[in-house]
Amino acid sequence: MVNCGCPLAPDVAAVPHPAVVVEVLSPSTRSVGTGAKLADCLGMLSVRHHLILRADRPQVIHHRRSDDGAGIESRVLVDGSVRFDPLGSEFAIADFYPEDRSRGAVSGSRA
Repeated sequence: MVNCGCPLAPDVAAVPHPAVVVEVLSPSTRSVGTGAKLADCLGMLSVRHHLILRADRPQVIHHRRSDDGAGIESRVLVDGSVRFDPLGSEFAIADFYPEDRSRGAVSGSRA
């Protein structure tokens, strides 16, 4: 999570006003519904971006709150980049999925 606000103590487990939430779906949790979690995350007005990353292959679902806060834009990405406005950060999809050259697979994935 990315927190926009006062610095947090190192032992804090929950961010009170997250701006970016990233969720990683493993093959075992992929079948668990993300709808309720997504609704809860985007129900927090501080959340501007919610990413869902597939662990088994490069795929990112990017939900972005509109600038006026009235709507949510969703995109499914397999390449390119994700820009976090108004935070001003940008990350390439490939940065989330470093390749394990010895096995030809995405690190952390299981065959």
